[in-house]
Amino acid sequence: MAQALRTSRPALRHRLTVTAASRDEALSALRTAAPATPAVPDEPARVAFLLPGGGTQYPGMGAELYRDHDVYRDIVDECARILRPVLGADVRASLYEGAPADHTTTFLGLVATEYALARTLMAAGVRPDALIGHSLGEYTAACLAGVVDLADMLPLVAERIRLISEAGGATVGVAAPVEDVMPLLGDELSLAAVNGPAACTVAGYDEAVARFERELARRDVPFRRVRIPAAAHSHVLDPVLATYEKHLRGVTLRPPRIPFVTNVTGTWVTDEQATSVSHWLDHTRGTVRFADGIAALWERGRPVLLEIGPADTLTKLAAARLAPDAPVTVTSMRHAKAEASDGFVLAEALGRLWSAGVESALPPVPGAPRTVPLPPYAFERHRHWIDAPGARATGSDAPDPALSGPDLAPRPRLATEHVPPRTDREREVARLWEETLGIGGIGVHDNFFDLGGDSMRAVLLAGRLRQAGVLDLAAATLLAAPTIAGVLAATDGTEAADDGADQPSSGTPSAFAPLLPLRAEGGATPLFCVHPGAGVSWRYTGLLPHLGGDQPVYGIQAAGLDGGRPPAPDAPSMVASYVGLVREVQPHGPYRLLGWSYGGFVAHAMARALQDQGERVELLAMLDAPQPYGDDAYDTAAAERQVAALLMRVAGLPVDTGAELPGVGDVLDLIDSKVAADPTSSPVTRAQAAAIADVMRNNLRIAPQFEPGAFDGDVLFFGADDETAADGPGDLAVQPGKADAWRPHVRGTLHELAVPCGHYEMTEPEPIALIGKAVAEALRGTPDSRRPVPDPRPGRPDRPGDTA
Repeated sequence: MAQALRTSRPALRHRLTVTAASRDEALSALRTAAPATPAVPDEPARVAFLLPGGGTQYPGMGAELYRDHDVYRDIVDECARILRPVLGADVRASLYEGAPADHTTTFLGLVATEYALARTLMAAGVRPDALIGHSLGEYTAACLAGVVDLADMLPLVAERIRLISEAGGATVGVAAPVEDVMPLLGDELSLAAVNGPAACTVAGYDEAVARFERELARRDVPFRRVRIPAAAHSHVLDPVLATYEKHLRGVTLRPPRIPFVTNVTGTWVTDEQATSVSHWLDHTRGTVRFADGIAALWERGRPVLLEIGPADTLTKLAAARLAPDAPVTVTSMRHAKAEASDGFVLAEALGRLWSAGVESALPPVPGAPRTVPLPPYAFERHRHWIDAPGARATGSDAPDPALSGPDLAPRPRLATEHVPPRTDREREVARLWEETLGIGGIGVHDNFFDLGGDSMRAVLLAGRLRQAGVLDLAAATLLAAPTIAGVLAATDGTEAADDGADQPSSGTPSAFAPLLPLRAEGGATPLFCVHPGAGVSWRYTGLLPHLGGDQPVYGIQAAGLDGGRPPAPDAPSMVASYVGLVREVQPHGPYRLLGWSYGGFVAHAMARALQDQGERVELLAMLDAPQPYGDDAYDTAAAERQVAALLMRVAGLPVDTGAELPGVGDVLDLIDSKVAADPTSSPVTRAQAAAIADVMRNNLRIAPQFEPGAFDGDVLFFGADDETAADGPGDLAVQPGKADAWRPHVRGTLHELAVPCGHYEMTEPEPIALIGKAVAEALRGTPDSRRPVPDPRPGRPDRPGDTA
C-alpha cells in the first residue's frame, strides 16, 4: 500500500495511515477511529527532530531495529567501535544483552540509539529542517548538524557524563510554573531546566534538594526525584568545568549545516556560539531553556515535531508549551513499558509523517514491490473532497449516519439526491451493494461508479446478488444501469419501487447499446469516451470519481454489439454515426472527446469532423492511441491473434504474453465453461463475447481506412511509458513513438503526459486515477501539461473489461 501511495496515487490534503502486520490487523485498524492530523498545508511540511536527554533510556531499547534494519545496525556498530577504547567494553552488551552498566555506559547507549534512529529516518527520506535537543540530546543534535564529528562527540560526551557523575548531587522535577519555584531556591539550589508552563527541574547537593522536597510537600506542589544521582546544569558542576574545558578544546567545532535551537539561550544557535568552547561550558552549567526553545522552533514554519528516542517526553512538553496551538507530534521509538514492536512504532511514525504532509516519509519498497488490490482512489477522494463540483450537502440530502453499520464507511458526498431504500427488495439489494463497496447508507439512485465501483466489483456484486437469491443479472446489466433502481427496473421491466417524483424514468439502456450513459446527471458539458478496439466502453467507469459529481460522461460503443444494427461498413460511416450519437445528447459544441487506444484515433477523426461542421472541440484527450495511417493491408491471421487476446481481457481470463494464445473459438469455449460453472463469474456470455469478437475483427479491418488529417487545437496525449511485449505481430497498440507520430496531425500543441504502465493497463485503478486527475484539470481549464505523471509501476492483474 505504501508503494502505491508513494508512486501512483495523487497526493491529497486529507490523509490517514494505519500500520498493520496482517490483513486482519489492517481491517481492525481501519475500523477504529484514529487520531486525525490536520489537512496538509499548501507549502511543503517542515520536520524538526527532538532529541531527549537522560532519563528516557531502558535496557533493550532499539533491539529489534538493530536486528532488522541495516542502517540502524551499522550506525550502532560504528558507535560501539568508537566507544570500545573509551569504555573498555562493548556498549551493545548493555543495550541488547542485559550486561550490567554504569551511568556512563547507559547514557552513551542512549546517545548511540538516538543517533542511529535519526540516521535511519534520514536514510528513509525524512531529513530534518531543524533540530532541538534537551540537555544531553543537544550533543546528538550538534553531531547531526555537522558541528562535531561522531568520532569526537562520543568520547566528549563520555567525559561529560563521567564528570557530572563525579560531581554528585541530585535533581528533582517540579510540576509548577518557574515563577512559583524561583523564590524557593536560594543559594544552595539551581534552576536546572524550564521545560514548560508548569514543568521545571531543580538541582543541587543532596541535603539542599531534600529540604526543597520537604517544602514542596508542605505546599502540596507535585514533584519527583530524578533517578540519576547527579546535578547537571547547576552550581554543583563548578569544580569540574575546568577539566571539561580541556576536553572541549581538543575537539574541532564547525558551523552547523542544519539549524538547531540551543538550550543555552532558548533560540537559534549562531555560528559563533556553535564553535565556541565557552558556549558548550555554559550549556553544561546553565539552565536548559527548552520551553523557550520549542517556542522559537515553532515560530519558524510550524514544523512537525518528531521525537528521536524512546517514548514521547519532549513532544508532550512541546504540546503543553505551544497550547492552544496543536502541533503534529510523532514518536519514533516505543516507551519502555509499551508492548508494540520497535518496527511497528517506526512504521507508524513514517505513516503519521506522511499523513502530516512529509511526502518523503514513505520510502521505496525494497526489492520488487508487490501490488495488492486496493479500493479505487475515487472512493477515498469522495470521502475527503470538500466542495466537490456538483456536490450538494443539505440536511435532507445526507443519509442518517445510523444507516452506516459499524464496519461500513459513511456515504460520500454525491451530486445525486439521497433517496433511501423503501421496499424490502430495495433494502436487500442495497445491503449487498453496501457490503461489496464497504459503504453504508447507499441510496437507490446512487451511481455504482461514483461510489468507487469498477467492472471487477460489478462482477463481484452480480455474484453476491445471485448467490443470495435476490437478483439474477449479468454484470453487464449493472454497467448499463448502475443504480439500485436501475438494475431492479432492468430485471423487472417495471419501476422497482412505488411511483414518485424521485423515480428515474423507465427504459434502461443495454450495456451494449451504442450510447452508454456512464453518468447522465450533471450540469457540465458532457465528456464522450470512444470505445477501444473491443467496442465496449465499460472501463471508462474508472474515470468517473475523478472528474467531479457534476460531469456527465457517456460511452460511445461500436454498432453490432446489441444486435440492433450491423457493424460500421467503413471508417467514414463509423465517424458519422458516432458524431450523430454525440449530437443526440449535445446538439452543439463545445465538445469534449476522449478515447483510449483504437478509440483515440476515432476520437481524433470525430473531432475533425465536428470542426468541419463548424463546431468547437474544447478537449481532445487520447490515451496511448496508435497511429493507423499508412498501415499495411488487413492481416487476417494477425487480427485473429489480437481478437483472441482482447477477448480474454474482456472476459477476465489471464493473458500470458509469453505463451501461444488460444484461438478465438477456444476463448469462446473457455468463456462458456466459465459461465456454466458460475453465471456471474464473467461480465459477458459466450453469445455476447462472440458479438464482441465480430466487432473487433471489423474494427481492425477498417482501421487503415482512417484518412490522415490535422486537428485544429491542442491535444492531451497520455502515453504508456512501461510497455510490455506485443500479444502478436502487427499489434499497433504496443508500438513505440505514438505521440511523435501524432504531432504532424495536431495544429496546436500535443501535451504528452507519460503514464508509467503498459498500454493494456491504462485503465487500471492507479493509472486511471492519474489520468482522471489530469483530465479533470483540463476540464476546469487549468491543465498542467508540463508535469509528468508520477510513476506507480503498477502490477498487471488481468481484470474483466481490460480492452484496447
